[in-house]
Amino acid sequence: MIEIELGKNEFSGTLRPKPTLFPKIWKNNSINPIVARKLVQIADEVIKSLELDVEEEDVIITGSISSYNWHKNSDIDLHILYDFSKINEDVSLVKKMLDQTRINWNKKHNIIIAGKEVEIYFQDSIESHEANGIWSLQLERWLAAPVKLDPDIDMRTSEKKAMALAESIDHLFELYKDEKYKEVYEYSGKIKEKIARMRKSGLDDEGIYSPENLAFKMLRNAGWLEKLSTIKIESYDKMMSVTLESKRNMDASKVWKSFIEERQV
Repeated sequence: MIEIELGKNEFSGTLRPKPTLFPKIWKNNSINPIVARKLVQIADEVIKSLELDVEEEDVIITGSISSYNWHKNSDIDLHILYDFSKINEDVSLVKKMLDQTRINWNKKHNIIIAGKEVEIYFQDSIESHEANGIWSLQLERWLAAPVKLDPDIDMRTSEKKAMALAESIDHLFELYKDEKYKEVYEYSGKIKEKIARMRKSGLDDEGIYSPENLAFKMLRNAGWLEKLSTIKIESYDKMMSVTLESKRNMDASKVWKSFIEERQV
């Protein structure tokens, strides 16, 4: 049986509410103005780089850093809100474009404010966002004021869900070693969809402390979601590659035919 590391004990400790909000960012239930100005500057530069003809709806701070459940691994989640349908009627295409922009930006930059890394996200303004603490940088007020909660947390179920998914992700690496790149690519896509559905279902039914959402956070904090994204990209690249040296004796038509066949998904 494989050993899966989820950081369960450390994670369960992060769920205990702190007596105050993160003091280097929040003071008297409001944001530190120096932090606010810097985050607005970052968001403005990201927005300008998109060169869209559509105005953003808002820029917000959310996640654990905006609640009493902040911890040492908390990032500053900076969400830029757009009505995706105003950018293009193909909302799924817009999401893919903005997701790639987000990934590229977060890979390229390592901005630290008050000891916390800044992570940008793009959020469709028409979609509901469940969070215990949402601060609007444009309106300069809480959209959802954080409250101290003492939730009934089902850690056992959360751990079981996270463990099962981590084992599925680990299996992808075994398939990759066997050069089953197409199988890895397809299965990794199914796992990503399953995780997304699981988290959405949990948020809709029980909120941020649902076992499904906590399992998602366990996987994310332990690096399993990053591993999943990496193996999906790597398997796609392998699947779409061709070693022309091995076809040196083929004529041009045979090389092209083989090239096409290897790319059929």
